Amino acid sequence: MKTSSFTGALSPAQREQNCEFLFLNGGPYWHLCTDGRSVEIICDSDEDYKYVMNAIAICAALFKVRILTFQVMSNHLHMILEGKEQECLNLFKELKRRIKRHCMKKERFISLERFEAKLLPIDNLKSLRYEIAYTNRNGYLVNYNHTPFSYPWGSGYLYFNPMSKSATSVHFGDLTRDEKLKLCRSRLVNLPDNYLIEDGMVMPESICAIEYGESMFRDAHQYFSIVSKNYEAYSVIAKNLGDDIFLSDDEMFAVVSLLSKKASGDSRAALLPINTKLEIAKKLRRDYNASEGQIQRMLRLDRSDIKELFGNIC
Repeated sequence: MKTSSFTGALSPAQREQNCEFLFLNGGPYWHLCTDGRSVEIICDSDEDYKYVMNAIAICAALFKVRILTFQVMSNHLHMILEGKEQECLNLFKELKRRIKRHCMKKERFISLERFEAKLLPIDNLKSLRYEIAYTNRNGYLVNYNHTPFSYPWGSGYLYFNPMSKSATSVHFGDLTRDEKLKLCRSRLVNLPDNYLIEDGMVMPESICAIEYGESMFRDAHQYFSIVSKNYEAYSVIAKNLGDDIFLSDDEMFAVVSLLSKKASGDSRAALLPINTKLEIAKKLRRDYNASEGQIQRMLRLDRSDIKELFGNIC
């Protein structure tokens, strides 16, 4: 469904009905993720990221799974999938095999013993929207050098971004045999001829069903509202995934303002007594995985107070 031309003529209620219809007539949907807290760094160069991106493309072509969106991080990944549970697990099993083979060629030993998939079902449309947004946020929130439209190792930047098409991409079918072998790192696997290739990497728009994922939102406004405002929902998702929680400073400030108002009736955290600040600091660390730097900035605490506090509660 072309969101740019189709949704404008419908009321919000009609667009919501269309989204619900698509959700109920698709699926099952899953959030596949790996644990980023106990796995060594896998991708420490652009070439490593490109290898994983291409491996995902190969696996997407091998298995009957639709990828709505995905994000590759330095030591873990997130994927929102549609398909049978076993097919999704088989896709990850093949992906892990390929990543393990790549890691064995690196100079340093990388253990993938804990690089395992957690596959969580997504049971309703609202949850699917949050899970897509959560995945698409991951890259730029972890890496402050990027924006929502610049993190290259995934498909988040493609969502509701009409300027994302690259004019320099070529099709896989146009590559020479040697170029195909170099990209796939295998003589046994070929990719669809229409896959877009740029700088030795399969572009994520060839891997993901972007328009299908977009069609789960009423419009771009709803998508960006969810991406930018629903920090409480993301804390719940992160806990379910066993994932770290990453909020931007603006989002963390909103949390602090809310907690301050609940504690004292005033949203200005800087005016709180020290004991109240320390209690809020504990909650920020426990429930929102705020960094020490964020807590210090948001609550105007001395660094010595932060160190003493987290030395006692960790």
